[in-house]
Amino acid sequence: MIKRVNMKRFIYFFIFFLLLTIGLFFVMNTMGSRTIQESMINSSKNQLAYVDSIVDGIISEASMYGIQYTTDNSVRFYQNRILELSNYDAQMKKNDIYNRISDPLLSSQSVESIGIYWKSEGTFITTGSDPLAKLPFEKVSNRGWQTYNNSLYYFSIYPYINQPKNPADVQYIVGVKLKTEYLTSLLERAVSGGSSNAFFLVNKSLLISNKKVDSRIEEKTKETITPVTQEILKFDYHTEDDDYYVLSKYIQPIDTYLVTYTRMSDFMNPLHRNQQVFLGSILVILVIGLIVILMFYRNFYRNVYLLGKKFYQVEQGNYSTRISENPVNEFYNLFKSFNHMVVKIQTLFASLKTETELRRNAEVKQLQAQINPHFLYNNLFFIMSMAKASPDAVMQMSKHLAEYYRYLTKLDSHDATLASELQLADHYLSIMSLSKNINYEINLPPELGEHRIMPLMIQPIVENAIQHGIEEHQGAHRVSIDVKTLDSGALIIIADDGKGLTPDEIWQLMIRIGNETPPEGTRGIGLWNIHQRLKNAYGELSGLRFFTNDWGGLSVLAYIDFSLDEGGQNALIDR
Repeated sequence: MIKRVNMKRFIYFFIFFLLLTIGLFFVMNTMGSRTIQESMINSSKNQLAYVDSIVDGIISEASMYGIQYTTDNSVRFYQNRILELSNYDAQMKKNDIYNRISDPLLSSQSVESIGIYWKSEGTFITTGSDPLAKLPFEKVSNRGWQTYNNSLYYFSIYPYINQPKNPADVQYIVGVKLKTEYLTSLLERAVSGGSSNAFFLVNKSLLISNKKVDSRIEEKTKETITPVTQEILKFDYHTEDDDYYVLSKYIQPIDTYLVTYTRMSDFMNPLHRNQQVFLGSILVILVIGLIVILMFYRNFYRNVYLLGKKFYQVEQGNYSTRISENPVNEFYNLFKSFNHMVVKIQTLFASLKTETELRRNAEVKQLQAQINPHFLYNNLFFIMSMAKASPDAVMQMSKHLAEYYRYLTKLDSHDATLASELQLADHYLSIMSLSKNINYEINLPPELGEHRIMPLMIQPIVENAIQHGIEEHQGAHRVSIDVKTLDSGALIIIADDGKGLTPDEIWQLMIRIGNETPPEGTRGIGLWNIHQRLKNAYGELSGLRFFTNDWGGLSVLAYIDFSLDEGGQNALIDR
């Protein structure tokens, strides 16, 4: 393929790439403009929703004050008590009510005044200073939000629960007046700078704003908005000079629309100028790039050809090949990565070879265990000696011996699980407990039983504990296998109360099983084999560890990491 590439084809490709780049630029330009517009709209919606939440809080606060003082006992019984009190006491009672309705205003930013009007007596108490503040109260006949003289009021009437149908039955009215200045100050939080404006449109008639509102947009808004309480509505408005997007949110309790509009040109014109500059820069860069590519052409394809040649050698099985050239360009890191990859491949095959050898050793040891004459003879003699004295013991021995050898003879790496390996150890310990005074315990959490592990990892350790621990220490008789969940794997601890080892002996044992070559003779070969298989399959942390337990014997610890499937796969390579 590389030989067929000539300069003419390369230039054709570059021209095609140039045209494709320019086309993609225009596509990306359009998508970028659309993305910015959507981002601006989403930002405006977030600001609008934020102000809407504040207004909801103001509405709740005003409604709470209205309900609170409508149901207040001092207000409810004021008319009845005032007739029984002297002028001084009556005035003090009135002052007390005034103080009660004045207290919330000390901490409220949105409430301008609170007033109470007793309709039958014409008595009026208010926290405001407006001499005409009573006028809106005199016209109230229903509970709810109302507008008067460009101000918003919340009125609550008594009786409160069953609102009277006849206005003459209203005893008193509690009114909460909102600060118009505070509402207009909220509009600053609903806009995105000087190109945006916002206003409240109450009952589609009263306009509340802190800036001059474009009359054309105001009229268009009145024609377009609808009382949808759950959504922020959007529509576009176009003039000869500018484009706007308008957002509106209907606030149902006060029958008010919160409206914002933003002029798009203020945001898009700088973007268009930047895009024009960017397009010119791309064209200049592409022209310069064409010159550089022509200069780079010969060196580039020479290195590509060399890399292809080396990959072909690796494909043919030559894993010792290396790239010795060190070009002062981007190919230096590529060649370095190629050499590193080949080294890793060699290391992997070496590890694979080691694991294969370990597996073969394990299979040889497995076959030896299958035909171990001493183990088989001892158990057969036990069956013969107990045939008449204890048929139950003979049946148990025969059952466990059969299950033990059936597992060994039909063992397959695909079928080896933590539960099956512990079952094999259970059969072995049951056999040994029938012929020797041995007590054992196996603890396995149910959720770990079905996890796959490499075969013959546990039983050889148990056999070693009996032969070199319990049988060499008088009175020793206990063996335990404890499996615990740890991180993403299982921690296996095999303990006995046998002879045990001194710290120096444990240190020497760790050195023997840690060597790359197996120890001389037969002693320790089983532990070395298991230790090496664990490390190759599940990492360095999974090797065997030894320590003295509370019984005075030896405990052997092994960690199986179930997240490393490589271990399980390596166990199947040479099957």
